[in-house]
Amino acid sequence: MIKHLDNGLGRLYRVISNISGVVIGLFAILIVLDLILRKLGLPLIKGMQEIIEYALYVAVFMGAPWVLRLGAHIRVDILLSIIGRKNSQYLEILLDILGAGICLILVYYGLRNLIDAYEFGSAQRQVLVVMEWHLLVIFVASFLLCAVEFLLRIWRGGSDATEEVSS
Repeated sequence: MIKHLDNGLGRLYRVISNISGVVIGLFAILIVLDLILRKLGLPLIKGMQEIIEYALYVAVFMGAPWVLRLGAHIRVDILLSIIGRKNSQYLEILLDILGAGICLILVYYGLRNLIDAYEFGSAQRQVLVVMEWHLLVIFVASFLLCAVEFLLRIWRGGSDATEEVSS
C-alpha cells in the first residue's frame, strides 16, 4: 500500500512540476507583454501582476514536496560526512522525523487559519478578489505533502526518490 502511495505521489509531483514549468514560462511571456504594453502606452491587462504573484505562490508551495522528493532541497552535508555512514543514516531519520513533525505543525495551524478565513470570509482585495482560504488550501496541502514525503523518505531507507521509484 505504501508503495502505491509513493508511486501515486510521484506521478502527482510530475504533473505539478510540469504545470509549474509551464506557468513559470508564461510569466516570462506575460512580463514581456506587460513591458511592451507599457512602452507603447497601450492599456495594461488589469490584475496581471496579481495573477503572476498568485501563480508563483502556487507553483512554489506545490513544488516543494517534489523538490524534497528529488533531494534537490537545500541541505548541508558536511556534518553527515564527518559522523560516518551509520551515524549519518540515524541523523537522516531523525531529521526526516523532525521535518515531518514541523510540517504537521504547519498543517495544523494552517488548517486553523483556513477555517477562520473561511468562516470570516477574509479576502485579498487588490485588483482581483481572492478568498484567503483558497490560498491557505495550497499552504496546507503543500505542507501535508511535505510531511508525507519526509515519512516516505524514512520508508525508502533515507534515500531520495529516483525516477524509477516515482514512476
